[in-house]
Amino acid sequence: MKTMKISRFPLRVQTEIFSSMKLIDILFLSFCSKTLKKSIESCMKSRFDKIISISYFSSKPNNVRISSSSSNNNEFMKLVPREEGRNRSIVQMNLFGIDVDCCMATRNHPFFILRNQQDGEQMLQTIHNYFRGFFGSSIEYHLESRDSDYLPRLENIQHSNISFQNEGAAAELWNGYLTLSPSQEYIRLNGCGIFENEQNLKLAQTKVLDLWIPDSRVGDILKNFTGRQLFISGGIFTDDDVIQFLNSWKSSQTHQNVEYLSIHRERGLYQDLKRDLNPEKIMRNIDVKQFDPIQKMPIYCYDRRRRDWDIKCDWKIEKFGSPHFIVRDADQHVASLRITTQGIQFAAWKMTEEEVMKGRIDKTFQRTPLLKADPPRNSIEISKLSWLIQREIFSNMELVDLLMMASCSQKFYQNMKSLMRSRFDKIFTITYESKAQSYINISSSCSRDNPFMSLNMRYEFRVRPLIPMKLVGMDLQVSTENPGWDEEILISARPGPLQLWDNVYDCMPTRNHPLMILSDLEQEQTLLPSIHNYFLDFFGSSIKYQLNANFLMPPFSKLKNISSTDAKSDLGGAGFHDFLKISPNQDFIGLSELESPSLGRNLEFARTKVLHIGETKCSADDILSNFEGRQLFIDEGIISDGAIIQFLNKWRSSEGYQNLEYFSIYVSPYKNPLNPNQIMNSIPINRLDPSDELPVYQFAQKGHYWKRTWGIHKFSSPNYIVRETDQHVASIKIADNNITFAASNITEKEFLEKRPVKRLY
Repeated sequence: MKTMKISRFPLRVQTEIFSSMKLIDILFLSFCSKTLKKSIESCMKSRFDKIISISYFSSKPNNVRISSSSSNNNEFMKLVPREEGRNRSIVQMNLFGIDVDCCMATRNHPFFILRNQQDGEQMLQTIHNYFRGFFGSSIEYHLESRDSDYLPRLENIQHSNISFQNEGAAAELWNGYLTLSPSQEYIRLNGCGIFENEQNLKLAQTKVLDLWIPDSRVGDILKNFTGRQLFISGGIFTDDDVIQFLNSWKSSQTHQNVEYLSIHRERGLYQDLKRDLNPEKIMRNIDVKQFDPIQKMPIYCYDRRRRDWDIKCDWKIEKFGSPHFIVRDADQHVASLRITTQGIQFAAWKMTEEEVMKGRIDKTFQRTPLLKADPPRNSIEISKLSWLIQREIFSNMELVDLLMMASCSQKFYQNMKSLMRSRFDKIFTITYESKAQSYINISSSCSRDNPFMSLNMRYEFRVRPLIPMKLVGMDLQVSTENPGWDEEILISARPGPLQLWDNVYDCMPTRNHPLMILSDLEQEQTLLPSIHNYFLDFFGSSIKYQLNANFLMPPFSKLKNISSTDAKSDLGGAGFHDFLKISPNQDFIGLSELESPSLGRNLEFARTKVLHIGETKCSADDILSNFEGRQLFIDEGIISDGAIIQFLNKWRSSEGYQNLEYFSIYVSPYKNPLNPNQIMNSIPINRLDPSDELPVYQFAQKGHYWKRTWGIHKFSSPNYIVRETDQHVASIKIADNNITFAASNITEKEFLEKRPVKRLY
């Protein structure tokens, strides 16, 4: 085989070669030799400078996803436990100066590096240090961690999103972590219980600090904070804490860098303990002033990072306005202020009162391009064109544009349903996804699962001149808003026959954003079901509707004809029962946690074709006993030996489970172990010679909760049982921590010929 030495080509040719390669392939080449590594660093400097960030998503030391902004935040490398490579080809490579076992990337999986629990952190540190030297210093490094007992010790991390539950461990972990990565640009902390890091000076140096910890002591955090923005949700604070902070700012003693501060306590929290703030008392102690009521109130715009457990992360421009303000003594600069019983908002203008009002008035009366434009003089009535021309026009439009066109008239609506039927039939799925209470993304398979519409909560919104419009059955009006980064059109729903559309707003789609519908709390439970019902009628019944949400509560539990549900928890099961009545016979239901034993007795739940449960807080006996679907996965559960024996005997005698193809449950061998000997002695089990090549069963399974993608997995076992009526076989594997069952749908004779058995869905 002839080889080609890339390093001998001119730099121009090398640059063209490297530019056409994926990031992971460029990394592989950099390991070949020091000469090639230097050539890549020289040729690819401009490309590397365009990489905004590299992100690590860590759940355990040996389970880390690595992605980059240059690949749309899709993972290109992953550290995984060695068990995940047992059904894949393993290759030994020297990477980052270390000999490691790897699995090459496939269409469904990124490049895997197989590690044990004890050496996972060291491997991640080696990778991170290599990246910093290879890609240069312009890239931001982000870390997300969900393991309450582990936090990777990495240097120079600029953005962190951390969740913890073990308060004692958190204090020790944070001290070591912040020593290596101090003064970060952004840190978000999610936790519960008492937080022991309020006085941590390294944490206080964070530029933007976002805390979601119910029992954090806000007073201690405020005293030490030296960053730009501070967001606290659910902390414990008093009138004195607020007064001390405001007076300290007014007298220029501290907090000179603070630009925006928001401290909010969830409604109802601590009410029994009488811990609500007293706005009147606070305002009496800080000399509050008011802007001129004759002029328009100044509106403060600030960046707010919306970071959830999704891979997507956005900075959004949000607004704050209040008639009240305070003045700093030294330079007469003002800060807008809002104080309620539930919290405080503070925005430092870095301008005097006169400068704030002058700047606001000048900006208020600027005419936007839409207001300056003359009204259109000529128009085309598309409905009067031939159907062939209409079809060509509609075929070149985005899905969201079709929805807006369909809202023009009832005739347009019916014509589009008829003309676009073949196109709508090619839409496989429409997905409703919500990983946070503040927004719901709506995407479709025809848009590569990118959102074409987004429902967002809008607590503060200022409306400008409106233009009438209709959309998905709503009476809407359009306004223009120019926040300075991208002109958007805003739509406000006016009260019509259905009052639920009052106070709903819309932002037209741009290159970077989908169509955004902004609503208040009153519409939260009715807006999505109304849009979903419109889709059911408009797109037809051939589309499968999918739901991905943390909790199955309204509005999600009100959606009918859902074919696939992915939720974090059943939250006791009550809402789930009602949901299954209007969305029965689903193709897939995934639950990270199941708490309600009654759900296992629900017949609609039992008829789910593929059921995947991460962890059961109750016995899974009823789930297995009633299950009528094809596949049942339980990653961590509780089940009795008797339930398993009954299941196997019913399958053998054809009394049940005729549709079942695959079943697997893992249990804790310490808390709830199985008794393999008792189970295997209760049924006749045949055994193949383990030295022979075993039949391999292949099946499709969705991945973990963070990223639900389908992947092909393999299973084989020397043990099998035979069904009496048709002599079909099922491979089984029983241990103290697991039972796996795979029905082959072939006779024993065919099975013994060791044919691979495929189940691809």
